[in-house]
Amino acid sequence: MKSIKILFFSVFIVLLFGAFSPNNIQDQTLVIIVHKDNPVESLSLSEVKLYWLRKVKKRWPTINKNIRPVDSKSKSPEQQAFYKKVLNMSATDVEAYFNQKQYESAEKPQDKFGNERDIIEFVADQEGAIGFVNSNSLSADMKSKIKIVAKIE
Repeated sequence: MKSIKILFFSVFIVLLFGAFSPNNIQDQTLVIIVHKDNPVESLSLSEVKLYWLRKVKKRWPTINKNIRPVDSKSKSPEQQAFYKKVLNMSATDVEAYFNQKQYESAEKPQDKFGNERDIIEFVADQEGAIGFVNSNSLSADMKSKIKIVAKIE
C-alpha cells in the first residue's frame, strides 16, 4: 500500500511540474502581420480571412499591391490555430482552395516558408504580404519592420 502511495505522489509531482513548465506558460498569442507601410491599422478575424484567401479583393486598397498570403511549409501549432480559428478550414481544405484558385484563374497560391523568421522577413520585405506568427517570434527589431493588425488568443 505504501508503494502505491509513493507512486501516486511521484506521478502527481511530475504532472504538477509539467503543468508549469516554460512551454506551457509561454505566450501562445498568434498575431496577424503585414508590412509596416500597409495603411491598414487593424483587421477583424473575418477581414483577415477575406484578405488572406483573397476572396473579396486581390489587391490592398490604398497601396494597390497584390495581397500575398504567407504560410508555413509544414504543420505547426500556429498554422493549425490560424486555419481553425480564422479560416475555419482544415489544412486539406486550404490546399484544395488554393489549388482550385490556381486552376480557375492562374492565381498564385500562398507563399510558404520553413520557419517563422523567414515569414516575418518576407512580410517585412513585401508590401502586400499578410502572415501569421506566434507573438514570441517577434523581437523588437522585427516588430519595427512589420505591423500587427490582429491578435488571436
